[in-house]
Amino acid sequence: MYLLKIAFRNLFRRKKRTFIISGLLVIAVIIFLLLESFLFGMFDLAFENIIDVSTPHLEIAREELIAETEAGEDIPLEETFYPEEELISEVETLESLQAYTGLLDFSADFIAGRHEFPVLVRSIEPASFGQVFRNEDYLVAGDFIRDSEDDGVVIGDQLARFFDLEVGDFYTLRFQDDAGSLNTLQGEVRGIISTPDPEVNLRTVYIASAQSYLALGIEEDLINRLVIRLDNRHIAADRADELSLAVQNNDFTIQSYEDTNEMLVSAYAWNTIEIYFILGLFLLVGIIGIFTAIVLAAIERVEEIGMMKAMGLKQSEIIKILIYEAAGIGLIGSLIGSFIGLLLLIVFNIYGVSADLIGMADIGIFPIEGGRIHGAINLSSFLLIIFLVIFVSIIASIIPAYWASKKNPAEAIHHK
Repeated sequence: MYLLKIAFRNLFRRKKRTFIISGLLVIAVIIFLLLESFLFGMFDLAFENIIDVSTPHLEIAREELIAETEAGEDIPLEETFYPEEELISEVETLESLQAYTGLLDFSADFIAGRHEFPVLVRSIEPASFGQVFRNEDYLVAGDFIRDSEDDGVVIGDQLARFFDLEVGDFYTLRFQDDAGSLNTLQGEVRGIISTPDPEVNLRTVYIASAQSYLALGIEEDLINRLVIRLDNRHIAADRADELSLAVQNNDFTIQSYEDTNEMLVSAYAWNTIEIYFILGLFLLVGIIGIFTAIVLAAIERVEEIGMMKAMGLKQSEIIKILIYEAAGIGLIGSLIGSFIGLLLLIVFNIYGVSADLIGMADIGIFPIEGGRIHGAINLSSFLLIIFLVIFVSIIASIIPAYWASKKNPAEAIHHK
C-alpha cells in the first residue's frame, strides 16, 4: 500500500505529461470501441438482410447441387427430391424452429425486347415462403405472388431497370426442361421488389410453383432446396450439426447461412484483423509515450530514488513504484476512454447511421442498401481493451523502471 501511495502521488506531480499520454490511450480506446461496434452493426445488418431475402438460416440440398452452384454452373434439375416425412419430422422437431419451405431453383435466360440476361428462377409456395423470407416487404410496384397458381413473375428493381420494364410488361424465360430440351415461358411482370441484396435485385426471378412444374415437365412437390428459418441466427451452425446427425443421409448436405456466405464471413474476419491492427498502432504510440514518461520521471527523480534506496527500499520496490505509475496512466486512459466510448455507443445504438449516407451500400459484398447500421455494445470488448491498455502500459515501463532502479544510492543523491 505504501508503494501505491508513492506511485499515486508521483502520477500527479506531472499532470500535463500524464494528461497527454493518457489522452493518447483515451483516443485509442474510443476509436477501437467505435470501429468494433460499427463492424458488428454492419455485419449484423448484412446477415439479417440476406437471411430475410435470399439465404435462410439453414438449407438442405443434395451435395451435387451445392457443389455445382458454388462452381457457378447451371442448376441441375436431376438433383430434385421429395421432402419425405422422415426429413420433415426431423425439421419440425428442431429447437427454435420458426418455419420452413421448399424451393425449386433453376437457371434460365430472362429475355425482354432484344436483350437477354442469365438469372436464377426461384419457384415458390407463397404461403410457406412468406413465413421464411421477407421479400414481399420490399415490394415497390405491383403484387407479390400470393397463390401457387398465380401467373407472371416478380423481379428485382435492378433487373427491371436493365430491361426498362414496368409492371404489366412482357417477358420470356428460356431454360432447359427435365427432358433436356429448350423451353420457354412467357407472361407479364406482376411485381417489382427492391431489397438490400444486390444479387436478388439483379439476378433472381420469383415464380409460382405450378408454372414451374408445368414448364419444366417435372412432377409436383419436387424441390431442390428445403430452407429453414430459426428464431436466432447465432444458433444456426449448432442446429445444422444437430440436423446432420439426425438425418443420417449422405445424399444431403445441411448448411447454415455462414456456409453459403463464406465471402461475407471472410470479410468480417479481415475487418476484425484490420481493427486490431489499427488498435495496435495506437497502442504502439502509447508504449512510446509511457516509455518516455517513465524515463523522464526517473531522470527528474534520480536524487529522490537514491534517497529511497538509502532509506532501505529494495531495487524491486523501486521498480514496482515506477510500474504502478505506468499502470495508473493506462488505467486512467482506459477508464476515461471506455466511459466516453460507452456514451457514444449508446447514441450510436439508439439512432444508428444510414448505410447509404456513409457509402457502404454501394459495396456489393455488403447487402445493406437502405438500412441503418446500429452499434453493438459488447461488455467483453470493454474488458478486453481495459486489460490490454493496462498490460501494455506495464510492459512499456519495465525497461526504464529497471534502469532507474540500478542507480547507486550515493551517486544518485549527489546527482546534478
